[in-house]
Amino acid sequence: MILSLSSLIAKILGAVYRVPFQNLVGDEGFYVYQQVYPIYGIGMTIALTGLPVFISKLIAEQTDDINRRRVAQQILVLITPVSWLVMIALWVFSAPIASMMGDQSLAPIIQSVSIMFLFIPITAVSRGYQQGRYIMTTTSISQLVEQIVRVVVVIIVAIVAAKLSWNAYKMGTWAMSAAAIAGLSASLVLWPTFKAILADHVTGIKWHELKIIGRRLFFEGGLICLFASLIVLLQLVDSFTVKQALVSFGETPQAAKVLKGVFDRGQPLIQLGMVVATSVSATLLPSLTTSYLEKREVEFRRIYRSLMHLCTTLACLATAGLMVLMPQIDTLLFQNSRGSVALAINMLSIILISLITTYSSVLQSINQFRSTVMALLAGILVKVLVNFYLVANLGIVGASLGTVISLSVTLIIIWIKMPEELHLVTNGKSFGIKLLLIVILMAGIVALAVAGSEMIFGTSRGAMILNVFFPVIIGVVTSMVSIVKLKLFTVKEILVFPGGRKILNLLTRSQNMED
Repeated sequence: MILSLSSLIAKILGAVYRVPFQNLVGDEGFYVYQQVYPIYGIGMTIALTGLPVFISKLIAEQTDDINRRRVAQQILVLITPVSWLVMIALWVFSAPIASMMGDQSLAPIIQSVSIMFLFIPITAVSRGYQQGRYIMTTTSISQLVEQIVRVVVVIIVAIVAAKLSWNAYKMGTWAMSAAAIAGLSASLVLWPTFKAILADHVTGIKWHELKIIGRRLFFEGGLICLFASLIVLLQLVDSFTVKQALVSFGETPQAAKVLKGVFDRGQPLIQLGMVVATSVSATLLPSLTTSYLEKREVEFRRIYRSLMHLCTTLACLATAGLMVLMPQIDTLLFQNSRGSVALAINMLSIILISLITTYSSVLQSINQFRSTVMALLAGILVKVLVNFYLVANLGIVGASLGTVISLSVTLIIIWIKMPEELHLVTNGKSFGIKLLLIVILMAGIVALAVAGSEMIFGTSRGAMILNVFFPVIIGVVTSMVSIVKLKLFTVKEILVFPGGRKILNLLTRSQNMED
């Protein structure tokens, strides 16, 4: 709960700050920042989620503090040179990487973000060591400090850049320095833990033990990092293909930068949509794993069914709402409605990623890791193969389609690899039909509400506050009433939800009042 809460706050911060940032630096400035952001995103995922989860597993397997420190020191020996080599490689080869992205001026920004890899050994090992000892507050505090410091620095840089009329690349270089400053801040928070790990030199590092841990680090840790980095890896493909493909589409280099910045507006919206869709569902995963390990099959199937139905419902409603309201949201948050069609298509990613996340978590809870790796790699490969062609022919709409197609491939493979008995658990046509009716009804009423609101309040940016707020409220109420009236969830499913008994009591009272 502690980790989930801090992660939720960090995700919301990580999504929300992009709105004032884009408003301050414009679409070209946003393009410059987002082109290099995936490099930061991959490093951050490794330091915060991927490696700490794997390291905590290794630490938890040890029986005493001496062995825990020895394993932590061995992991430090393995990841420190790798992390520092990545930093050096990004710095030295920043110019060729920038050229591959189609913009030589990005080189200093790549160098700026590379410095964060200096701190990954400290942050990843310290977090994993404490999590392996079941101390979660250390990771949570360091995560929040890191994100808050980064967001504050980025916004301050954007304000200074706007005041002093810096060009986009100078702004981007200083904004990306926030990654290193945030990494240093997190390292200072984690320093007492790091000193405890190195407090004494336990038994010497043994080569055969390093080989065993290294193999597990590559395969098990690599899977966790790959899964956690899925969205960022797709963004990285966009960084290398979209701008250059837009030039092939017929845009000038300058117009291509602006259009890529417009396309990147979708990232914070997808992040917020995923928070809605996955945060509640994530609370069911620990009980799902426990019921599987304890061989309580009936309970496992019931929790799995509830998890899938809840995740699908939240993701579909969030996606439909964002798609219908996209022109208004685009104008409200980013000053105009450019790229609304591409952004609306990109919102389909919310459903796909939410289902991929949930299905993958289920597969991992029953120890089926290989299927997840195959599906993730297939999706990324498809994105690499189709993205340039789609963008060159359809513009930024093609980039959105490339993401949706690649995620669909990943989801299909994961779904096929799910055990047959789990397919049977969720094979309920009535649920699908009811959900489809609810989504269509909600979307239709929201569309009418938007049309009515714009007639009353107008279409200025200020009016969009009301043109978004009122339809959202109407959409939420419509969805909740429809879910209750159509009995989308069974009583057993509601009882499994977080706060299920309270929800059931409220529903019972409301029905009694109607009677």
